[in-house]
Amino acid sequence: MNILLLVVVVVLLLVTFTLLLRGDRRFSPLEYYARGKEVGFTMAESKAILDLSRIAGIVDPTSALWSIRELDVCIKAFDRKFRAEGKERDRDTLRFMEKIYEFRKSLEFAQPKYKAGITSSRFIRSNQRIRVLIEGIGVYSSTVIDSNDRYLVVSYPVGAKIPPGFQWKGSRVSVYFWRQEDAGYVFDTYVLEDLRIRNIPVLQLGHSESLLRTQKRKSLRVRSRMPAYLYLLKRLEGAYEKPERVPGLKCVVQDLSEDGLSVLIGGKARVGLLVKAQFYVGDDQIVVSGTVKATEYDAEKKQSLLHVEAMLPSPRMRNMIRSHVYNVGPGESATSGPELDGRAFSV
Repeated sequence: MNILLLVVVVVLLLVTFTLLLRGDRRFSPLEYYARGKEVGFTMAESKAILDLSRIAGIVDPTSALWSIRELDVCIKAFDRKFRAEGKERDRDTLRFMEKIYEFRKSLEFAQPKYKAGITSSRFIRSNQRIRVLIEGIGVYSSTVIDSNDRYLVVSYPVGAKIPPGFQWKGSRVSVYFWRQEDAGYVFDTYVLEDLRIRNIPVLQLGHSESLLRTQKRKSLRVRSRMPAYLYLLKRLEGAYEKPERVPGLKCVVQDLSEDGLSVLIGGKARVGLLVKAQFYVGDDQIVVSGTVKATEYDAEKKQSLLHVEAMLPSPRMRNMIRSHVYNVGPGESATSGPELDGRAFSV
């Protein structure tokens, strides 16, 4: 009985001591350093984050290891500090920034919006881009125009030539789509109607309550409109991050992540091409090489959107990309009036 009482007293003393240390902060130093160790930081790294959070003016510096907003302020302060000291390319700096960005990503994907998912096509919203697969014929691109309780209204699918005599109405199709800030989904359905609304050809697709959630997002992607140059490569090995000295094909980077990017070009391109995209974000020159995994061709505009899976960037390049994705870099590049090359990219 005496031993149990002693344990209770010790626990109460520890709780009281922790609360006294905390003061008007959300977390005490004990909680802060325990959190730092839990997420992979050394004592020195945790102290560096805490110290710079104070310098950056964060009201409660201890919250930097819990709050995305406070952590972003801290990362931006580290970026400015290392650049001012000329240490942004040092090995120790790159390793530390790599670690802090990985932690930033884990906080991002711990949010409920990345875990919820959907189970019914009734949750698909307007302007969602989809891919429509007809077995034995091909894959076509489309966009959701409207959704009601009975069906989805989608734009007329575009892609390879439709075989003679084929009718959309009554056809069984598979629909693939990527839900922003979530994951990829696929479901099977039937085309209920092939009609025109205000003289615009559309399809009505039946709803499905059996959505299969495929790959989840592994990195955060940011929308953009950055002018860039695109180059064709013979192989990815070698100087895949070495900037080219001559202008390439003018293009526009539509979105970017550490895993890849989407590039808008004039003309057509095929899946499997090896490409290099080169552009600026502020004063940082970004060079990303990878493989074209999918294309979406707009016949009316004669433009293609290339989805490029990037070769694993070096730590330095990955950190520069992340600073843009998380909007914690020193500045943004001018994106007013990006243009596509007048030459057709038809390969």
